[in-house]
Amino acid sequence: MATVAPDLHWLTRHPLRILGRMKRRHLNRFQIRRLRRASRRTRALVLGGVTALGIVAILPILTGRTTPRWFALESARQAVVQAQNTNADDWAPGDLRQAEAMFQVARIEHRHQELRILPLRDFTQAELLLREAERLASATSAHSLRVRQATRDSARVAITRAADSVGKGVAFSEAMHLAVYDRRLLTSSRLALEEAELLHRRGEYTLATKRALAAGSQAERVSGRAAQAASRYTDAGLVQNWRQWMKETISWSERSGAAAIVVQKDKHELTVYARGKAVKTYRVELGFNSIGNKWRAGDSATPEGRYHITAKKPAGQSGYHMALLLDYPNAEDRRRFDAARRVGRLPRNASLGSLIEIHGEGGRGKDWTKGCVALANDDIDDLFKRIGVGTPVTIVGGDGNGGTYTKLVGMHRAEPTSAGLD
Repeated sequence: MATVAPDLHWLTRHPLRILGRMKRRHLNRFQIRRLRRASRRTRALVLGGVTALGIVAILPILTGRTTPRWFALESARQAVVQAQNTNADDWAPGDLRQAEAMFQVARIEHRHQELRILPLRDFTQAELLLREAERLASATSAHSLRVRQATRDSARVAITRAADSVGKGVAFSEAMHLAVYDRRLLTSSRLALEEAELLHRRGEYTLATKRALAAGSQAERVSGRAAQAASRYTDAGLVQNWRQWMKETISWSERSGAAAIVVQKDKHELTVYARGKAVKTYRVELGFNSIGNKWRAGDSATPEGRYHITAKKPAGQSGYHMALLLDYPNAEDRRRFDAARRVGRLPRNASLGSLIEIHGEGGRGKDWTKGCVALANDDIDDLFKRIGVGTPVTIVGGDGNGGTYTKLVGMHRAEPTSAGLD
């Protein structure tokens, strides 16, 4: 009877069990060897699979992917804190928000990996995110410091320019009478400048710049109006007219051999000429409103024109130590006054005024009279000896060369304004 060959496919699936059966059925030697080989292959496959699974499980651990990135996490955290400590929220807020957001994403990813089973952990992406967060935070710190320094420098420039503008306004206020509004505005600008300095010391540079610009703008408005009022001292037509008056007065002194007086309001000087030569110059103080020409009584301006001494008042006869009375108003003053009142420049009830003198009690360092010319007492004593009744006195705005008002107007026109600060 023929022997039926066993199902080898089924044998490879259950080699040990079949081998036992085959032995019981008295398998031949060849069949037993085949079964043993199949059994060894199966064991090898199983062992290989187990080994492969072990390698797959341990490889991430060996390569370090499952290790938490504590150092990278701390470095990124410190970088973000450093950026915050540089006040990046003020100087580079957009950059700081980006760095903080990146750090938050990295922390979440790192925490997510911590919660996974050890072989399945992979901190590679978390490390990349942490490094990017650290880079962004470091860049934010550098950017913040650059912006802070630039803002600080800009604030200092604004404060310097504002200080120049305020100083110019103060110079005008010391040289001439300012309206009440302008005096208040100048005071406000000085307070704003002090506030800007205080804010700068506190590190509040943006606010310091704003206050400095405000201070400069206010002071420049004051200086602008003052310079406009003083610009008459640089008017070519007026200066030429004043120079002609001075020339004629000096020429008269030269021809007559007598003394003559020239008062220059711009330079605050009274000069005595004898035989056409300057023999003595005194420092003088003028009317409270010295910047303008006298138009009417009560305007506290010193008149400009050509006059004569009509009386000498020695000590005891004047309320100001000694005095030399001038023939103001003269015919030219009356003509100008009438013309101004006709065109409405002066009110109908205005009067021309009188009693303009050259007197003592000066030396106060500022213009203070109601329109007179004041000298220190020692100077008026000396002047009394040099002149007499009838001496011509020419009062001019100036000769256009180096007077107080001329310099201030030139300074105002030459210096840049803080309003142009970038």
